Amino acid sequence: MLCIIVSKEDIASINIGKFLLSLEKWKEKNGIYFSDDKVIYFIEDTHIYHDNIDKEIESKGYEIDTIIFASRHASMAKRKTLTVHAVGNYSKAEYGGKDRKLVPCEPLLMRNALELLKEKDIDGYEVCYEATHHGPYLEKPCFFIEVGSTEKEWNDKKACKAIAEVILELERKNYDVAIGIGGGHYAPRFTDIAFNKKVAFGHIAAKYAIPYLNEKLIEEMINKTPNCKKAYFHGECENIKRIVSNYLEVITK
Repeated sequence: MLCIIVSKEDIASINIGKFLLSLEKWKEKNGIYFSDDKVIYFIEDTHIYHDNIDKEIESKGYEIDTIIFASRHASMAKRKTLTVHAVGNYSKAEYGGKDRKLVPCEPLLMRNALELLKEKDIDGYEVCYEATHHGPYLEKPCFFIEVGSTEKEWNDKKACKAIAEVILELERKNYDVAIGIGGGHYAPRFTDIAFNKKVAFGHIAAKYAIPYLNEKLIEEMINKTPNCKKAYFHGECENIKRIVSNYLEVITK
């Protein structure tokens, strides 16, 4: 069962949640909305600090296999973005989660979400991956889907509706699964590879995270990106490539 998390502290999340409820028929019990294969779960706090939300939902009697966090994205650059990303921290957990711990992700659904967002063609919005960052910590596969980066976009009904539609349309397609290392936070090179080479990325470590990578964290990136067979690199980091090549096919772009 797919579980969508809507935060009452998050304007964009609330707007996406309203569209989710309007686009499909749901039953409601104790504030939880459910259909045959999906659940919408509202929380009072922010997504990134709500650790172990998977266990919390299952304690209420729902068998969950994947969690999607519908969320805002904030950026000093104020870029208009529709993004997806995996969850976890390569260094200190300054924004939720645990220090140097990654969370299982859903590369095939993340890739499909990007494709569907691209097809929506919302004027002025960049559709891309983001590098893995922030909390919460949980053990079920999950990812964030976000609209950014200012209050104007968080209240953009067209963008929020598009995200709600994408969540309800998601399906797993057969792509090569990879991790990405290097490049910027918004992962333009890996986003291009995903679209042009039918690759589904899971965990991505941007250039700024490379100093924190070691064999243990690389193993986490691989193990928490299901069915990962390849690693794409953007830029030079030969010591990391040598470690990764013991596990995966290495491709430099």
